[in-house]
Amino acid sequence: YPFSGWKDWELGSWLLHLGLSMGKIDSFLSLSMVSTQYFQSVKSDKVHVKIQDLPLGPHWVSQVIKMMHPMKSLVMLYWCDPLDCISSILIHPSFHD
Repeated sequence: YPFSGWKDWELGSWLLHLGLSMGKIDSFLSLSMVSTQYFQSVKSDKVHVKIQDLPLGPHWVSQVIKMMHPMKSLVMLYWCDPLDCISSILIHPSFHD
C-alpha cells in the first residue's frame, strides 16, 4: 500500500473523501500538529498520488422499486456484489499488519 501505516492511510482516506484542492491539502499538511506526526515534508502532489492508489471499495447500485400503493417518497433498493464487498475487506490495510 502507498502509506506507511494505518494512521497515514486513515488521514489520506479522509482527505480523499473531503474533496479538497491541492492548495487546501498543502495548507492542512503545513499545520505543525500534522506535519510533525505523519506527513513530515510531504506536499499535496505526493499525497494526491498516494490517494489515487487507495482501494476504491465495492461499487454500489440502486434501483427504484415500483410499489402497488402510492408512497410519499420513492422506495430505493441499494446493493453491491457480495464478492466485491469481501474482496474490499480482504485488501484493507488493517489486515496486512
